Amino acid sequence: MQRWLMAILILLAPLAGCTSDSNELEKIPEFTVLTDDETVSTSDFQNQAYVIVFSAQWCGTPCHNNMHNLNLTSARMAEQGFDLEIEVLVVSTDIDEEPNGVTLSMWKDSVDEYDDDKEINQTLEYTFSRVDPSNNFASEMGIDAPGTVIFVNYLGYETHRQIGSFGAYNDQATLDIIESHWLNAAVPVVE
Repeated sequence: MQRWLMAILILLAPLAGCTSDSNELEKIPEFTVLTDDETVSTSDFQNQAYVIVFSAQWCGTPCHNNMHNLNLTSARMAEQGFDLEIEVLVVSTDIDEEPNGVTLSMWKDSVDEYDDDKEINQTLEYTFSRVDPSNNFASEMGIDAPGTVIFVNYLGYETHRQIGSFGAYNDQATLDIIESHWLNAAVPVVE
């Protein structure tokens, strides 16, 4: 039943582009964010779908929950035969390089450890970064608080903005919601 539903969603997703003007979607502005040893910018995601997770190095369960649910959904979709390569960029909204003494690598480690007691033990292959104080990408995107997830299609347009938690950790309904947003961003729009 679930495979039929997914097949229908995939077949119908391109039709959404036929009935709406792509100008209705918000284009992601040019950005540069900082990692421990390099910069990441809009050009790194040219012609590909991706997800931006705005979080904070001090944000705990709600932010970690969203990141792990994204990862669980991606793994589940791969097991179902979907060949989607959507990168996830995690952006700290903190201006300080090490807020409360927490570095980006310490933050990533704490996020990875989040599900260890649940015996899933995921390691997130996400790029962890922080905003550039000279050009605050989070402010430019209207992010008021950490815990916002934005799905971006291959043309660079925002297809969905989730403010706060998607839902319970590793919950079927939550993963289904994320999967629909993931597919909406990943399936090319027919113009």
